[in-house]
Amino acid sequence: MVKYALISDIHGNYKALEAFLTYIGENPVDGVIALGDYVTDGPYPERTIKLLQEMCEKYTCYLLRGNREDYLLNNTDNREGWKPSSANGTLYYTLRRLTESDRAFLASFPTEREAVIGECPPLYLCHGVPGKVRGNVHEEAGLKERVMLELPYDYLLGGHSHHQEKDVLYGKTYINPGSLGFAVDNVGRHAQFALLTGSREGWRTEFRSISYDVEGYLRAFAESGVDEIGMTLNKAVKKSLVTGVNYFYKCIVAMDEEAKKAGVKSIGEMPEEMWRGLEDRFGL
Repeated sequence: MVKYALISDIHGNYKALEAFLTYIGENPVDGVIALGDYVTDGPYPERTIKLLQEMCEKYTCYLLRGNREDYLLNNTDNREGWKPSSANGTLYYTLRRLTESDRAFLASFPTEREAVIGECPPLYLCHGVPGKVRGNVHEEAGLKERVMLELPYDYLLGGHSHHQEKDVLYGKTYINPGSLGFAVDNVGRHAQFALLTGSREGWRTEFRSISYDVEGYLRAFAESGVDEIGMTLNKAVKKSLVTGVNYFYKCIVAMDEEAKKAGVKSIGEMPEEMWRGLEDRFGL
């Protein structure tokens, strides 16, 4: 019998990662599975990467990269034109702080893979869904059903939606640990993950939600300078952390609608005064 911790979607929240590492230090596991989106949307991304590297040195780890890592790795020369702004300021901030070594570390992870652990049934790991790193089973109707019907494995582990869930479809099990650093649970101030206990007969899932130094993390936004670069979406992230409501996503959806009305190609072209309007609308 083996026990693995399953995490996803840290989004730069190194304080939540610290709390998780303390937890597994006090409650031993055989290894860690991490499903991506480690950085962006928070201060000091180098601290998150350092903790991940230390985790990999201490534990057997299966790490994937998520869509946030792909954004960074596909724009190392900033040809996308990221800049201090509400639309992409947090991405710009992270891009500027990552070293070549940091990027190589993130690039070494696949976007999906099989994991065979001992005599336990094989696991298939992905960030969103197989073949679609941004596939969101919580937002896209019917996506989970289609994926599970076609899945040639008994277990699929996925993240990206920031919702803890376990579902059995067509005799196969889908497990999402929620978000370690950006939990969407309508509660806030918690870090989410899962514990998987495996044997030849199968995998048992236990969901966990632990507290972390939220106030220290919120102070780091101002101390690091990311607030001045990320603007409205930074405010949305901070309100999301303390409420468990995804104001970040609400802002993206709302601005996307405004961009369509204005006939522009992307939210990056929308003026800052439009973003400030969302701050009033959502009480940021």
